[in-house]
Amino acid sequence: MSLRPLRFITLPISHYCEKVRWVLDRQQVPYVEEGHAPLFHAFHSLPLTGGASRTLPILIDDNQSPRQVLADSADCLRHLADQHGATWLYPSPDAAAIEAELGDKLGPATRRFAYFHLLPRADLTLPLLTARVPGGEVMVARLLYPVIRRVMARSMRIDAAGAERSRQVLRAELAKWSARLSDGRKYLCGDALSAADVTLGALGAPMVWPDGYAQVPMPKLSALPAALGQEIEQARQTLAGQLILRLYAEDRRPSRPPAAP
Repeated sequence: MSLRPLRFITLPISHYCEKVRWVLDRQQVPYVEEGHAPLFHAFHSLPLTGGASRTLPILIDDNQSPRQVLADSADCLRHLADQHGATWLYPSPDAAAIEAELGDKLGPATRRFAYFHLLPRADLTLPLLTARVPGGEVMVARLLYPVIRRVMARSMRIDAAGAERSRQVLRAELAKWSARLSDGRKYLCGDALSAADVTLGALGAPMVWPDGYAQVPMPKLSALPAALGQEIEQARQTLAGQLILRLYAEDRRPSRPPAAP
């Protein structure tokens, strides 16, 4: 019996959404992505989670009885490992432990630091926030961008002090995982791709700016605010940053287009 396509509700530019999308593509699980712009996303996430969560991604699997609604990227990956054959994600307990630490530390830090520099630039940020979302949402987002910017800054605690703390966290995280890679291993957990690498690749991408990120057209590095561009250049020199670039060059290629709605 063929699988019913999974519903995948996203903020397309989100690095947590990219983490799940990566595994869906690599595992060739049929899915339909439903992208939404900031603010609009809550009209979908809240009803689907019974009011429990405003965040995305959300993955809905109607192949299970009862249907599964997963509202956390780590839960999504575990479901894909348990129910859709992606056992390569967790070859050892280390993979899950690294995934959890990166999700708690690197993910928020890269997001806060990047948006601190990007949000003042509507010309750069609006195309990123509205890529692959319904046309009506694009039009309203353009009109409401000042509101969206304030809501994002408040919800993610984006200010100068927070950006500096995040910069220190992301540097520490890149240094930690670079030290792990210094023994010459190909991936964080040895010689094969795992959830640890997918998480590092997706959540670290905003600080390395790899080609192909999130399947969204990204501004050229030279167009970014200078402070962000300089931090990206520094991150790219670390072993962890070089792994992220290699992951996107060699491992992050969609296996096939998503299923048609």
